[in-house]
Amino acid sequence: MGPLYKKMRTEISGCILKNVLRISIILAIFFLANTKLRAQESMIPDMSVSYLNQLIDTAKKYYPQVRIFRKRIDLAHLNLQKTNMAWFDVFTLTVNYSPNGGISSLNTPTLSGFQIGFFVNIGNLLQKPYLVKTAKEEVELAKLNQEENTMTIEAEVKARYIKFVQTSVMLRVQSKVALEAESVVKEARYKFEKGEVNFENFTKALIYESDNRRFVIDAEANLLLAKASLETIVGKKLADIH
Repeated sequence: MGPLYKKMRTEISGCILKNVLRISIILAIFFLANTKLRAQESMIPDMSVSYLNQLIDTAKKYYPQVRIFRKRIDLAHLNLQKTNMAWFDVFTLTVNYSPNGGISSLNTPTLSGFQIGFFVNIGNLLQKPYLVKTAKEEVELAKLNQEENTMTIEAEVKARYIKFVQTSVMLRVQSKVALEAESVVKEARYKFEKGEVNFENFTKALIYESDNRRFVIDAEANLLLAKASLETIVGKKLADIH
């Protein structure tokens, strides 16, 4: 019984070792395939320059901050017009009518008929050129702020669009990995039920599948967040932009 028992034990151990090595090789091949899949996947083909330009043009029309800077330019122009019209404040014209003439006081005798007076406020006259120049500078400053804001909007739309495409590709890749993980688990379950794979390796396969399902959920959440962020700066739903 001793030699026969030892022989049977050796054969069983050898069979188990072969199965363990087999499932380990399958998992290793799977990991290498996933690594190759990630390496081959690229987000560049998913990028669309024309669609990105549409997003930028839409943001320039509908993003509230863009309209705010336009209003600031309009206000600066109105202030310039107001300052130019204020030139008339420098001069004062008075008309006085006295039908009989006479003396209204000891020092201010009045003549009969119409009397016209013309006055110039020297202080306002000297300040007016500087006020007009300041108003013009405010218009230019408002335009420069709008240009800067436009450049910032363009850069932000590009960044958010790239992030949106990136998360979309990551979700696609992770979904493929999750499907392949399910295939590995099915294979591991089949061999486990036949006694060809031990419980430890079967558990590792289950944990790997569970992790990949969680990664898919994380990728979906990241995609939704990136989409919401892009729609916020564009000012419209992506589905409405063609």
